[in-house]
Amino acid sequence: MVAFNSTEVIKAQNLLNYLTKASGFVSLKEILETFNISRRTAFNWLNSTNKILRENNLDEIVNIPNYGYKITDRTKRELNSNHEIIKSINQSSMSSTDRRTTIILLLMSESKDVSINKLSTRFECSRNTIIKDFKAINDLFPNLKIVSSRLGHKIASDEASIRITMYELLLHQNKVAHTFIKNLDYSMTETQQAVVNIQKKLHISFSGNSIQQLTYLLVFTQWRIANKKLINDSSNLQWIADNTDSVLATCEELLNFLTKQKIEAAEVVFISKIVLCSQATEVDCVNKNLYRDLDNIAQEIIFRYEQLTEQQISYNLFTKVLRNHLYATFFRVKFDIPYTSSEVDEIKKQYPELIKFTAIACAPLEQYLNKKLPDSEIALICLYFGSVNAKGYQDFSNVDKLKRASLAEVLVVCSSGIGTSAMLYQKLSKMYPLIKFSLPLEIKDLCEIFKHNYQARLIISTAILPSSKYPIPVVNVKAVLTKSDQNLVEKYLQKEMPNKIGHNTSAVNNLVSIINEYADVKDEKGLRLSLDRFISPEAKQVDKRDLPSLMSLLPERRIKLIHNDGSLNWKDVLQTGCKLLEKDQVIDDHYFEKIVKLIDQYGPYMLISENIFLAHAAPSESNKNIGLSLIALDQEIEIASRNQHVLVACIFVLSPGLKREHEKALEQLIDIVRNKNNVSCLVNAKSSKEIRRFLLSFC
Repeated sequence: MVAFNSTEVIKAQNLLNYLTKASGFVSLKEILETFNISRRTAFNWLNSTNKILRENNLDEIVNIPNYGYKITDRTKRELNSNHEIIKSINQSSMSSTDRRTTIILLLMSESKDVSINKLSTRFECSRNTIIKDFKAINDLFPNLKIVSSRLGHKIASDEASIRITMYELLLHQNKVAHTFIKNLDYSMTETQQAVVNIQKKLHISFSGNSIQQLTYLLVFTQWRIANKKLINDSSNLQWIADNTDSVLATCEELLNFLTKQKIEAAEVVFISKIVLCSQATEVDCVNKNLYRDLDNIAQEIIFRYEQLTEQQISYNLFTKVLRNHLYATFFRVKFDIPYTSSEVDEIKKQYPELIKFTAIACAPLEQYLNKKLPDSEIALICLYFGSVNAKGYQDFSNVDKLKRASLAEVLVVCSSGIGTSAMLYQKLSKMYPLIKFSLPLEIKDLCEIFKHNYQARLIISTAILPSSKYPIPVVNVKAVLTKSDQNLVEKYLQKEMPNKIGHNTSAVNNLVSIINEYADVKDEKGLRLSLDRFISPEAKQVDKRDLPSLMSLLPERRIKLIHNDGSLNWKDVLQTGCKLLEKDQVIDDHYFEKIVKLIDQYGPYMLISENIFLAHAAPSESNKNIGLSLIALDQEIEIASRNQHVLVACIFVLSPGLKREHEKALEQLIDIVRNKNNVSCLVNAKSSKEIRRFLLSFC
């Protein structure tokens, strides 16, 4: 049968195949569990399929209550011999995402205008649906300028914007885009090998996903160049030449080889940018100054995050991993190449607090770039911080990692080997405490593991892995597990190791039986409860609704406006803020000295937004209670330390809690000061009452 073009439609086709191959009736419950879909989706698929079957004079799917669904023998024979029917089902079942992608590809392929009527006929939908599609495309791809006339729609963007749009589709693992590129008359194998080869020349190690994305984009590039669709913007050529080693020359050689012709500088610059923006586990093609700067920035970001969260994560391996990620972030932001991912929205939804702290911690990179980091980049960096806990990253050698993997029952893998898979590892370990998971692995580690004795029965990977390549099943999931991912993992674990994922009852029963043989148990119920908690300990989570809010920690008496006549220095202002807390017995008189020492040692790292400074030190004997004060100045004051200079109009002084009880108030404060308009209102307030009233409107 003909393969479909999208993940959702592939599932629909698989449902039809499933029914065709079934020897008898298939229950609705079996369909829902097999394809992990809702009842509504199942009925939609069945209705769409029946419509096409009717149009082709075939029997509809038989449905008998209490038995299920079945394809008649006559229909089975026709389906297996008539591929055109499958194509019809493909066309009518196309999802809105795939239809919009197809529209983009049509516009890229056509030199003339494409009419709404033509598209409506092609996709068997209304004109209004196509109009909505164009609006959605404009929202999703703002760089892709689509103009309309009485003749229809066409792309009016420059070639670079068209290439970037394709790059975004590839970042989303868009199956329609993949199919389109595969059908172009160019060798995927040759192109992928060329990408693999340039790693050695550039001393760079791309992630598995990056190799795939570069391969597809380069095939698309060959097609565009062959059709005289050329990029003409060569800006940043000199910057790349000055700040990287051999990148331009290697990319020029790559393009010359693939296109079999001499390539213009603008094309070389564009591919060089994409190469530099691609995620990698090792990067050694930038000059020493940039390497040093990003290494220092990674350490500063980690330090700021630790100070905000009271979490110790300064491990050498974590610093290295974060720095390697920051290379791609730095180049994407510098070159204005967007990063999009289906995971970003899930990260924002599941880790809103972490994102706020990460946004503040990333200020050194924003200052270095002189640009604000996009939310998607903040979310990706947040993923790294979210993957560490109290024990966090430890510097395991590669030998130790592979040795542990050989004893694991489930191998945890991602394209970069750490960061995303570390987040996945933590989640899985909590969900299934009886299962031995490997430490986060790279794709290349798998071949080494399977050369020797191994116990693993399943691979769970955030990178797309072909199941046929490995001797055990593969489950491809997102780093931040969605509900659908969790159901998929559960299904495979039920099949491969059912005794490890059932409720603890069976394990507890066995343990109680053993204990009863050797001891006189007085309280069997209590023993069972204790064993159950030991096997699957519940994560202790603080209900943030019970934590003190910003306004409960900042009464009006601790807000003070000061006239700055030029004679004040930052220590005077800081001490005034500390005195307000001392007066309420929140801190002692040594707390001021601790903050000054930190600023002298690390510079004014506590700047959480333009003009807003959060002065605080780690919990100690100097912190008697949780509290906050605010000093607002009518004229900015300079804080200078360790060759860093910042201008400040508001200084918040925070006394944190021993058990991070200040987090809710800190999140509320960060929400406020990350908005420039809010900062302007704060620094221009005329009284303590006005400041408190303004802050109260957000809490």
